[in-house]
Amino acid sequence: MQTIFDHGEYQDILAVLKNKDERVKIQNQLLKTNPSMTVVAAKLNIPGPIKNNKKIESFFIAGLNEFEKMLLDAGIVFISKKEWLDKKTGPERFYLVDTGAILVKEITSHFEELKPSYRLFDLDVLANDSGTIKSLSRSDVNQPARKCLICGRPAKECGRSRRHSVEELQEKVSQLVCVELVYQEKENIANWLTQLAQRALLYEVSAWPKPGLVDPVEHGAHLDMDIFTFINSSISLRNYLHQAALLGIMSRSANLSLIFEKLREYGKKAEKTMFVATNNVNTHKGAVFSLGVFVTATAYSLQHLKRFDANDIKNVIKKMLKNLINDDLKHLSSKKILTAGEKQYLKYGLSGIRGEAHAGYPTVFKYGLPTLLTSNYDWNSRILITFLELALHIEDSTLIKRAGDPAIQEWKNKEIQECLNLGGIRTKAGQQKLTEIEEKFTQQNLSLGGTADLLIVTIFLALVKEGLPDGLQNK
Repeated sequence: MQTIFDHGEYQDILAVLKNKDERVKIQNQLLKTNPSMTVVAAKLNIPGPIKNNKKIESFFIAGLNEFEKMLLDAGIVFISKKEWLDKKTGPERFYLVDTGAILVKEITSHFEELKPSYRLFDLDVLANDSGTIKSLSRSDVNQPARKCLICGRPAKECGRSRRHSVEELQEKVSQLVCVELVYQEKENIANWLTQLAQRALLYEVSAWPKPGLVDPVEHGAHLDMDIFTFINSSISLRNYLHQAALLGIMSRSANLSLIFEKLREYGKKAEKTMFVATNNVNTHKGAVFSLGVFVTATAYSLQHLKRFDANDIKNVIKKMLKNLINDDLKHLSSKKILTAGEKQYLKYGLSGIRGEAHAGYPTVFKYGLPTLLTSNYDWNSRILITFLELALHIEDSTLIKRAGDPAIQEWKNKEIQECLNLGGIRTKAGQQKLTEIEEKFTQQNLSLGGTADLLIVTIFLALVKEGLPDGLQNK
């Protein structure tokens, strides 16, 4: 059984009492030099002779990060004045808080009951009351006394009677801390994936030149938007991308299609948020779908395999979207308003992005990701090389919609292949051809919006693979 007490130095009662005297001295000094402020002295209630190690320290820091967020959410100004995270008698941190002690005690009491594991925190609230230092109790804010971690009786009662053995208490404490540390690890990975997803959105729009797409220099095929519209859109999707990451990494369900249905509900709200941020301009509707799927699938895969495996992510996506074609394209006759992709399916039999997604995004995994990962250039060049490779192999429904004819695909492929034959962005001739293609797209009002969505998810996967944190492996 996993325990947090496998490592650490034994501390006897004399060391604990000596540390208590030092703590009181620090608290008194802080209040003496800052008489109008409130002091919060934070420590942990850890049973037994081992009071600190790396796991206990990590738990302490993560919990206090949440406590500090609660203070900020309440509009309370504070500073972390002193801390000893690696102290052998247990980690400690002292705060000076610029508000009344009663309000601070209400917040600390609420924090200590927020999660079962937070009951291990001991946040003493002290104030200078006309020259006398006063330590507030839970009764001062009409809160009941602390309860025992094991039986729920008043904690002091169990402590005085020694109702529970040290071993029993350590087992419970270890369980609480380990559960919280696992949660924090998942939360950290979710935050990391969210950041990478937003970077992917911004990297894509920042690369130049991209025929038929918005970039920092040109957006002739999209006169209703520019790079700033895309920046606003990317920022607005942060909460959605975090939800997608949490959905994948926290889920215990093996029913991946059910997970996708939940993701779609998040996506509907994200689209509304995007349209508000862009004044009703469609910047990332396709990316909301595809990037959301990739973030969720990647999180799910990392959680279960503890490694980056492109094939595993692809298989997760296929399982997530196994009902996509049947749900979205087999019952269109009863729909009154059809999307461009749905119209193309009925008129030409083209499944577009839904077909690509249902198959597990083979264009991304076969062409996009290998191209991006093997490119040894700056990010702008890497993105453009990958863009051309994706554009050459994708059935771009946005392009077909703009042209009004699937035959445009042949022209597009001919132009891009000519650019690649000239060396692509590696040669002046290839670069000149790419600029010419961009001008043609602008003149004919053509767009490669479908390619852009695949480029975004390809960039996201590359960022994940190239930046895996400790504890996760590449394959």
